[in-house]
Amino acid sequence: MTTTVPAPTGGIAGWPALPRGDVLAAMMGLTTCLLPFLVPAGPGNTAPADAGILLCIVLGLLWAVREHLPIRLPYAAGVATLMLGGAFAALVSVAPVGTGLVLIQDLLLLAWGATVALGRHNPAIIGSVTVAWCRTAAIYSGVMVIAYVGGINAIAGVSAKDGVRASYTFGDPNLAGNYLVLSLFMIAACKHPRSPGVRRIAYLLVLIAIGFTGSNGAMLTLLVGLVLAFTVTRYRKQGAVAGVATLATAALLGGVMVGFVMPRVDLGQLREQAAGSIPLLRDSFGRSANSSGERATIVKEGASLFLKGDATGFGPARTKATLAATQAPYVKEAHNDYLATLLERGVIGGIGLLLFGIALFVRCLRLVFGTLPKAYADLVPRPWLLAVVGPVMATAAGFYEVLHFRHLWTWLGLIAALVLAMQDQPEETP
Repeated sequence: MTTTVPAPTGGIAGWPALPRGDVLAAMMGLTTCLLPFLVPAGPGNTAPADAGILLCIVLGLLWAVREHLPIRLPYAAGVATLMLGGAFAALVSVAPVGTGLVLIQDLLLLAWGATVALGRHNPAIIGSVTVAWCRTAAIYSGVMVIAYVGGINAIAGVSAKDGVRASYTFGDPNLAGNYLVLSLFMIAACKHPRSPGVRRIAYLLVLIAIGFTGSNGAMLTLLVGLVLAFTVTRYRKQGAVAGVATLATAALLGGVMVGFVMPRVDLGQLREQAAGSIPLLRDSFGRSANSSGERATIVKEGASLFLKGDATGFGPARTKATLAATQAPYVKEAHNDYLATLLERGVIGGIGLLLFGIALFVRCLRLVFGTLPKAYADLVPRPWLLAVVGPVMATAAGFYEVLHFRHLWTWLGLIAALVLAMQDQPEETP
């Protein structure tokens, strides 16, 4: 069993008590606060959070060495195989040296997740990250909603490229929507802010901010997450029968919608009405047919490209360049992690993605069925709602490339830390 570093009493009111001199926990909280601020971007699409991530990795390594703590690399098998597939594909296809930056990003994000996972040894790290995330998401959403309603486009991130959709400080409405959807479940899992009334206001602000992004993908993943969250909560509170009944009811309603309602609804007419209505609907649901058509074309071209290749891949971040070289009719990035992995990292990368998914699935199941130690349960009272983010991000990976999202790897580190803390707690004697 690994000894947990105790956190002394005192500290900033409302924040978890930090061990005396524990710069790591405080720095992790600050880095988490910086996650939404991606524009203006630095060289190589770097952001302010990247400096914090690098510093946290160094501080975490020094702390682990000083305290003789075991260092675990969660998801290492999957990420290592993904990197191997990318390196082999780049070598075989003689890809430009710049593709190596993608592999460096893989390594840094893995190290960041492992650093957050050091929270298994110190609950203050988990507290600092979760409180910073929940507070930042609520305040950030409030500021951005005010900026959008007030027409302050420089802050709301509204530009001619995306119509009236807000990208905030992410540079992309879909990325902004994904972060906010994940934040909604983080707030629910941690029950922070602690006051129920203030927490309801935070939910409302985040939901409105999601709506202003006009991201159809965010809306879909939010729906998936809410259904699963309700199902798992029923299971935790009322048992397996209630959970299965809830899931079966949701599946039945979904089947009725797909089989009987949707065929009788003229989606084209609805899209036309949306396109001619308020601008936000025009630029979101009104353009969904075009978006779906573009994604279908990308998948078709990508699948054809993969089948014509030799299964080794074309190198990381080389999908667009390869499509252009083959004179494909529609040249664009994959916008799909599953397709991009096969195209860019080959079969080896596909195996790595499978290993990564299995490792994550197992950890999510542990949070759904297990019980956290008290020190961690106080910080994350409803950990099963964090597990729901797994299927949410797996769904999002079908229309975004999410594997390099900084907030994804922060969540992955939290999941790993909580599961490791569960493993570290002593077995209760009957």
